[in-house]
Amino acid sequence: MNIVGKTDKGIIRQQNEDAFNFGLFDDGVGWALVCDGMGGVHGGRMASTIATDMISDKIKKCYSKQMPVASLENLLLSSIETANVTVYDRGSVDEELRGMGTTVVVAVVKNNEACIAHVGDSRAYKISEEKIEQITKDHSLVQEMLDNGQITKEEFEVTPIKNIITRALGIGEEVEIDFDFVCLNPGEALVLCSDGLSGLVSDSEILKTYLNSDFESLADKYIELANANGGRDNITVVIMKG
Repeated sequence: MNIVGKTDKGIIRQQNEDAFNFGLFDDGVGWALVCDGMGGVHGGRMASTIATDMISDKIKKCYSKQMPVASLENLLLSSIETANVTVYDRGSVDEELRGMGTTVVVAVVKNNEACIAHVGDSRAYKISEEKIEQITKDHSLVQEMLDNGQITKEEFEVTPIKNIITRALGIGEEVEIDFDFVCLNPGEALVLCSDGLSGLVSDSEILKTYLNSDFESLADKYIELANANGGRDNITVVIMKG
């Protein structure tokens, strides 16, 4: 398993409210996560940092080589739930942080199977030599409008309210989490990213860049592309390939 990742504040924002982490266990199992904070300059950064640190720590402490793939779901869900309570409690007692929250997308890849949990509009994509497939579905207002037939796919891509999310970690005492199992065939990759990438770089551009770049330079290439397309938001991307 090879993993690369990078974050950048973009060319408009003054501070980076995204956070990410990744790692490899001795048995070759890889894990990664991306968080995109919200709630003001201090709150957004605090929420994404707390969530990233807590989820990372729990994965590292609780994972074992004997753990079956099915048990990874419980590990990811409990990690997010614990982080949710911590972020919510911190925002409840600190007036400056009140209302803070964060998206999260986290994945563990074992035996060519990716276990993915997410809240919000940070995404996971699967990429092969032939195509790119969005695995996660955004928890956003425009995604609901698209699902309900209120807007077209073309309108979805250009609407100015694309960043209004309907779920986030830390804004309530409980959080609803989506979970997916995805098979990764040899040579396929998993891309986790904040909407600073997916909102500015099309799926076809993500695929083309993947196919025309060395793996070690991929994260840099994606950051450069998002900034070239406007860099209106913080940009974070992690790529995992077996």
